[in-house]
Amino acid sequence: MRVYYDYQIMIGQKFGGISRYIYEISSRLPRLGAEVRMSCIHNHNYYFAERFGLHDMTRLKQGVFHIVNKMKRGFDLARGNYDIFHPTYYYAGKPSHGKLIVTVHDMTHEIFAGKYPVSRRVIRAKRRIIPQSDRIIAVSENTKRDILRFFPETDPAKISVIYHGASMSPVSNAQRLLPYDYVLFVGNRSMYKNFSRFTSAMKGIMSGNWDVNVLCAGGGAFTEEEISSFGEFSGRFHQAGLTDAELSQAYSGALCFVFPSEYEGFGIPILEAFAAECPVICSDASSLPEVAGDAAVYFDPCDTDDMAGKILAVIDDEGLRDELRRSGRERLAFFDWDKAARETLECYTQAMKEE
Repeated sequence: MRVYYDYQIMIGQKFGGISRYIYEISSRLPRLGAEVRMSCIHNHNYYFAERFGLHDMTRLKQGVFHIVNKMKRGFDLARGNYDIFHPTYYYAGKPSHGKLIVTVHDMTHEIFAGKYPVSRRVIRAKRRIIPQSDRIIAVSENTKRDILRFFPETDPAKISVIYHGASMSPVSNAQRLLPYDYVLFVGNRSMYKNFSRFTSAMKGIMSGNWDVNVLCAGGGAFTEEEISSFGEFSGRFHQAGLTDAELSQAYSGALCFVFPSEYEGFGIPILEAFAAECPVICSDASSLPEVAGDAAVYFDPCDTDDMAGKILAVIDDEGLRDELRRSGRERLAFFDWDKAARETLECYTQAMKEE
């Protein structure tokens, strides 16, 4: 079987769950007998640095290389030397040869279209590619339900639910990145990620004389608005851009990891925390309970008091933290990239059998 992946996520994302997913699956398929072809001129993505090199890109350069790569993709697809075309994001159409497979990572843009500034361009692209696809991969049952909610004409049998795996490894004898107790927040802090409520919850805990700090891994430097929102506790909120090894260290050294998002298609940071044996506290929204199971403490993402109470309960109880670490290790066994690659290959094979 010949599988062709395009360039989109390597140009558009330097770090992140989608590029991590494409990297993990595409790296494993050759071991299962598939011939994987990928094409990217001037890669921007950390995970694909060894394969394509790594080039920093301004927005202008991204636009230029998007056009160049799009032209090369058109040439590659016209040659027809593939059985499966699996675009790495939504900006593509059905090729003249082979089968089209699309992975839907979430329906964030559609769900929050009336609440937050979202990309109408992404929505339009999904409206084109989802109906054209021969098969659809959803990263969770929750995402599958959301696809059917917004695309009710889709045959449910056409959708394969394939879970992500864990890429993080625990760090032996890890030293904490901060010299004091901290709660960990990971990734983007904008919009539905619910960082403002998390900030309020942590300030409430700090005001109760709890000597605890917050470490925000990734997401860029704090904005002036964020710094202002920290108020008198601004010295106890920290931000750092971290490598994978440093991020694992950050998880391992934290009192707990808090994931307050209002919506996630999957939630890879939960698996990262499990792998690094970090207690998980997360919202009870969307796919997060599906992923975390009974290995997390849950709160209502819209209730700051509930969030603060659950965080405080965990950081105040070492026995509970140990129990969460144990249950996290057990839960992690359900998620495996090798299994995901095998199921992806089965999805491709099924598509090829269909007229």
